[in-house]
Formats: sequence, structure tokens, C-alpha cells
Amino acid sequence: MATYEGFAELETKGWSDDTISSGYVTMFSEASDMAIPSILASIGSNERVLDLCCGQGNVTEAIAKAGHLVTGADFSTKMLSHARDRFPAGEFIEADAQDLPFDDGSFESVVCSFGLMHVPDQPKALSEIRRVLKPHGQFIMTSWCGPDVSPVFQVFYSCVQEHGDPSVKMPDSPNFHQFANQEAASSILSDAGFNVETQQQIDCFWVLDSPETLAEIFQNGAPRGGYLLSQQPTENNSAIKAAVAEKVRERFGHGDKWHAPLPASLIVARAS
Repeated sequence: MATYEGFAELETKGWSDDTISSGYVTMFSEASDMAIPSILASIGSNERVLDLCCGQGNVTEAIAKAGHLVTGADFSTKMLSHARDRFPAGEFIEADAQDLPFDDGSFESVVCSFGLMHVPDQPKALSEIRRVLKPHGQFIMTSWCGPDVSPVFQVFYSCVQEHGDPSVKMPDSPNFHQFANQEAASSILSDAGFNVETQQQIDCFWVLDSPETLAEIFQNGAPRGGYLLSQQPTENNSAIKAAVAEKVRERFGHGDKWHAPLPASLIVARAS
């Protein structure tokens, strides 16, 4: 099985970077926050919940305020610092999704919002999630839809492909969008001991003040996007950003703002 060491290094370095971690909180999370109401609607009553890959604690805070006992866990000390600043009353711990420091059957629900695609060994993480769930416990996750349905990813990937230096390549990694594909998600989760109960699309988006903002979000608010753009020669970087801005102008105009659709997939699964 692939170990994805280069990808693991990229993710660790990215989420340890002040620019990326702060950029995610201030820019990227405008879209991810839009999935929170659907996540909350999927959780039962008065449950003990693990918010895995909790990042800046936005979901942890919402779960707690909805009346649940929740622990936020993330491997990134930078993101946990943002989480503790955001929600000082929250319980946050540093933990690797591939090796969780919890006893078997500790939680009724595990939530992982836009986190699993950043984990190198996803089967191991899913095994750990199932282990810490009570029998027939619930797993709720969100992931970004791919360029086949996501206008934002269509724009970004096409511009990188057309104007990027071909020598700049992502390290080998799991398919970033595979959990948005119903067939792939069902197969992966079934292998891990889960039955998918529901999968639905959530309409997330960014409202941009300028067409240039979209490339800035990818460069300064996400490890993968930051890598793909920061590794480009100056000429290619400028060309990608100019092409992205032009496509934003063409496709996302909305009054004096730009409405950039970034649909997500929500999965609710049950441990079998």
C-alpha cells in the first residue's frame, strides 16, 4: 500500500505554516462554514462527539453550542491555537487521525469536516474512527466535490494545467475528491466497516470582492493550492493567477461581487 510520504510532508508543512493556517481561517473557511448546519442536523440528541481534524474549531464550537459533549482533535498545533482562540471553552487535543488517543467505543458520533482528504493513510484513519465509535455509532464527514461538478475547482485546475510549469507536480496522494463520488465513497467506507446511510450535496460558495481573490485563497489558504502555485516559476505563477481572475470575471459575476460555487458532499454512515 502507498505510504504517500511526500504528501504527508506537504500537509504537515502546510498546516504548520502561519500563512496557510491563517489564510484558511480568514479566507477558505467562509465556504466550509456553510456545511455546519447540515452536519448539526445529522447528529442525534445529547451525544458524545469527536470532531476529528477540527482545524480552527468552527465545527467543534457549533456542536458544543447545540448541546453535545464534544472533543476537537487535530494534528496541527497552529490550527489548534486558532481553535482555542476562537472557542476558549472548548476541549481540544493534539492527535493524529491515524492513531487516536481514545479508548474503544468512546463516542456516539465522529465528525470529520473537510479533513479526511488531508490524511495520508485514510484506511488507517477510518479504522481508528470505527474503533473509537460505540457499536453502530455514526460517522459524519464532508468533502469537496471535484471539478466534474465544482465550478471553482474547474477554474483552478484548468488554469494550472494550461499555464503551469509541467515540472511542478503534486506528490502522490489519495484522490482528493474521491469521497464526493458516491460509488467510491460507498466502497471505501464499506471496506472500513461502515454502511453509508445518506449522501447529499451541499451548496457552499465564496463571495469574492475581486476576481483576483480566488487564486489568493488557493495560494494562501490551502496546502495543496499553496504548493501548486508557490512552486511555479514567477512567469507561470502570474499567468495562472491572471487566467483564474479572467475566468472568475466571465463565470462568477454577481453585481459588484463574484459568487464562486464550491459544492461539497456530506456523508452520514453507520458502523456495521
